[in-house]
This record gives sequence, C-alpha cells and structure tokens, in this order.
Amino acid sequence: MRVPRFTRHHAAVLAATVALATGPVTATPAPPVLCGDTVTSDITLSADLHCPGPGLIVKAGNVVLNLNGHSITGSGTGSGISVTGQSGVRIQNGKISKFDYGVFFAESADSELADLTIADNVSRNVLTVDRSTNIKLTNDKIRRGRVGINTTAGLTVSNSEFTQAPIDFSLTSRSPVISGSKFVDSDIFYSQNANNGSLTASTLIRSGVGLREADGLTVSGNVFNQGYIRVLNGCRDTTITDNRFSNGDRAVFVQQATSSANLRITGNRFTGNQIGVDASDLSVGMENGITISENTFTDNAVAGILLESPSYNSVYWARIAKNTLTSNGKRSGGRVDSAGRPINDGIHVNVPAGSPVEITGNITRRNADYGIEAVPGSVTDGGGNTSSGNPSGCLGVTCT
Repeated sequence: MRVPRFTRHHAAVLAATVALATGPVTATPAPPVLCGDTVTSDITLSADLHCPGPGLIVKAGNVVLNLNGHSITGSGTGSGISVTGQSGVRIQNGKISKFDYGVFFAESADSELADLTIADNVSRNVLTVDRSTNIKLTNDKIRRGRVGINTTAGLTVSNSEFTQAPIDFSLTSRSPVISGSKFVDSDIFYSQNANNGSLTASTLIRSGVGLREADGLTVSGNVFNQGYIRVLNGCRDTTITDNRFSNGDRAVFVQQATSSANLRITGNRFTGNQIGVDASDLSVGMENGITISENTFTDNAVAGILLESPSYNSVYWARIAKNTLTSNGKRSGGRVDSAGRPINDGIHVNVPAGSPVEITGNITRRNADYGIEAVPGSVTDGGGNTSSGNPSGCLGVTCT
C-alpha cells in the first residue's frame, strides 16, 4: 500500500488548524518600571515616576535607560539614578530632579548622560566618585545645583548648558574636557590635582574659571561675558589663548599664586573690562612667572595690564610682549597702586628695582595717561615699544 506524501500544503493546513484550536500567541508585556527598581537590562519608561525615596538602581553594564521624554522626580532624598561598579551605561531623553543626588556614579566607566535635564537636586545634580572613568555629558541641561567630579579621569562635557550649576573638579580628576557648552552663573573650579583639562569653544556668562593646585589647563577659543579666570596657588603650565573677555571685573586675575609657574596668556581680546590682566594681589611671587603676549586690550576702565609686586614680597618673572593696548584707563575711578600712583594706563607695572620683568614690542594708543608706566630701573626694556596719543607717553621704557 502506498503512503501519501506530507507536502507543504499539508503543513499549512495543520498550522492553521492548530491556530484555530489554540488562538493567537501574544507576548507578555514587560512590567512597568517603578521607583526603587533594580535595573539589569534595557528599559524604556512609559510614564513619569514620583519617588519618595531612591529612583532607579543600575546593577548591570551595557544597558540603556531611555526615559522616553518622562521625568523621575524625588522628594529630596536618595539618588534619582545610581550606578555603582558598572560600565557602558547610557541614560537618555528625560528629566531627573529633586533628589539628594540627581545621577550618581561610583567606580563606573564608559557611560553617558545624553539629552537630559538634571535640575534642582539638593546636594549634587551629578556626582562621580571612586575612580570612575570616561563619563560623558552630551546635549544635557544642568540647572540649579552643583556638579561634583571627584577622582574621575576623562570626563567629557559637550554641547551642554549649565545654569546656576557650578562644576567642581577635584581629587585627581584628570583630563576633563569641556567643549561647545554654555555656562550661565555657573563657575568651573579645578583643584587638588585636577590636571590636564581643557575648556574650548564655550560661552561663559557671569561665570568664571578658578584654579588651585591644578596643572596643565588649556582655556582656548571661549567667550567670557562678565566672566573671569582666576589663577591661585600651585598651578603649573596654564595656557589661556584665543579667548574673548568683555564687561568683566578682572578678566584674568592672578591671586596669591604661590608655587604657580609658567602661566601663558596669549592671543586673547580684552574689551570693556575693569582690568584685562591683573597680577597685583600676590602675597608671594610666582615661580617661572607669566608671559602676556600678542593680546589686544581695548577700553578697559582701569588698565589693560596691571602687574604689581610690592618690595616686601618676592618678585616673579614676567614677560609682556607684542600686545596692543588702546583707550584703556579712562574710567579708573581714582584707583592707585601700593605706592600711591594712579592706575590709568595701558600697562601699569609697580615692582622693585631690578625685577625680572621684560617689556618689549608693545603698541600703545590713546590710553588715559601712560601707554606704559613702570618705575625707572625696575624692568628690562626689550625695545620695540610704541606710543601714540598717550598724554604722558611711556615711563620706565623707551617708546617710539
């Protein structure tokens, strides 16, 4: 007897029969994400979370937390999202607010906060600690709350906005990179061996950069409006170049810079500040000193450059070269140096006789009093300085 063949047609008929008998197979929906959940795989929020305690706790690497446009809101305690000992975590597309810490990283690496608003968290909007590495903040808005970067190497901030949200780099937070970002009422402070950082192509409004015991910072291509850079003690190899400073007080301020060395201020534009570069508040001098070169100083109220080291303090090395200074000192308000001399010049220098200060190749035009004023015999005249339209010409160096 011949056995009939089992064809594709028979298989299709059998499958249809089974489907009619059992009904369609449907996937079980994922349970909703809740406050306090431990995250071990990718998640996508489907609703806002309002948390009386912690938000979400990440316990696995290489996961994506997509807030999907939703908010995670706390009550002033815990962390909105905490990541400990993981790598490859991406948190994106939503808002985290009103916790003690907005986002907390510890011993974590290669992770990113992207397209987030992090605001109004009590202690820190973002905190990284315990040797975390390569954390990125990309296209974020950080508002009303500090950012703490401690013992973290390789933090990168790009295309982000900070409003009333200062950043503190401390405790060997090496090689932080900030680029293309905006800071409003938000200072950036580098301290305690937060070395080899860079701040580039950013805008700072009523915001400043402070350095203490931090080496190798480069500040380049930024716009400071009512902003400043302040160099304190123990800072070596700082480069400030190609920035624009306007409408500030002391745009670059060298203050009590004990053991600081090799500060380079070059190729910047200083317009409409009180003082462009002010190195007059020194309790002791800098080692290896300051180079101020190829900058443009225009319409700064008190002076373009003020350099002062009273005789009872140690003297620092400085070179002031190839700067252009125009219309400075015209709104000085009667300010005087420690010897009682008016400060209303393009370059004003008050240092002891024979100081290692060289002034060379500067162009001065239409400043309120002197183009360059230095006590005769106190500085080295490197030649090439010029004066045009300065009522008192130059003192202490020869100007043509």
